[in-house]
Amino acid sequence: MTVKLILEALCKYIAGLVVAGALIFVPAGALNYFNGWLFTGLLFVPMLIAGVILMFKNPELLERRLNAKEKQNDQGLVIMLSGLMFLAGFIPLCGNL
Repeated sequence: MTVKLILEALCKYIAGLVVAGALIFVPAGALNYFNGWLFTGLLFVPMLIAGVILMFKNPELLERRLNAKEKQNDQGLVIMLSGLMFLAGFIPLCGNL
């Protein structure tokens, strides 16, 4: 367990939290949005717990998981498509405006 690994994991966690928070609360126009806080908690609390467990039990696996660049093309495609699906979840449907 190195300080570099801890800092990298913490920076990526905070960056993800900020981006997801912006995607949720900016369109809502307020921080007083219970469903947004609920979603954020349900997404990021287990992620934090899993990260801490990996940090102590298997830091090599955490280091591989933090490296977003996959060496297999198929796996990279899956990651790209899942990211697009995640972002599409935040785009409202035109009929529901």
